[in-house]
Amino acid sequence: MFKAIIFDVDGVLVDSMQFHADAWIAAFRDVGITIKREDIYEIEGSNGWGIVRSIFKKEGKIPEPHHLEEIPLKKRTILDFERIKPFEGIVDVLQDLKKNFTLALVSGSDRKIVEKMIEHFFPGIFEVTVAGIDVENGKPAPDPYLKAVEMLGFEKEECIVIENAPMGVEAAKAAGLYCVAVPSTLGPEKLQHSDLVLENHPALLRYLKNLTPS
Repeated sequence: MFKAIIFDVDGVLVDSMQFHADAWIAAFRDVGITIKREDIYEIEGSNGWGIVRSIFKKEGKIPEPHHLEEIPLKKRTILDFERIKPFEGIVDVLQDLKKNFTLALVSGSDRKIVEKMIEHFFPGIFEVTVAGIDVENGKPAPDPYLKAVEMLGFEKEECIVIENAPMGVEAAKAAGLYCVAVPSTLGPEKLQHSDLVLENHPALLRYLKNLTPS
């Protein structure tokens, strides 16, 4: 049935969301906006422009054009990359999956961060990568996943998405894709629009190990 697996990155492959959230908190503090980790978790998956617009909207403000560039850049410089690690067992599973599936990444993160993660943790594993900058409309719009499907060259029904965030699930379903979700920052009740919600990452590893190509 499936020929390609499309993975979100943060919160799915790498345990990173608290560090992303803390970097966003510091970046927004510089422009006088105070937020909590949960504010970022709720909009996880959106690209940098989308996060800035969402946080400003929540504050009843409209960002200036320079905010859309400067705040994500500031966030990237603050991010404590050295504390980010892949979830236990995920690299071995990806290497096994690559033998039978085409693997792709779709992330709302900055391309430089995504490329750094690939270089450090997943070299030679993914054939397609879509980062936040690659589409104007990030998650929850379907655009990032539609772009990945186009780059993969498969039919939608031949692709499966692995997500962990409500906006990511919404984007995958809007793109017409089968979506499996694993909670890592928010509770499973936030992911109910997916086709399947797994309990945790050990359950995700078991699910992936049991996938068979068509």
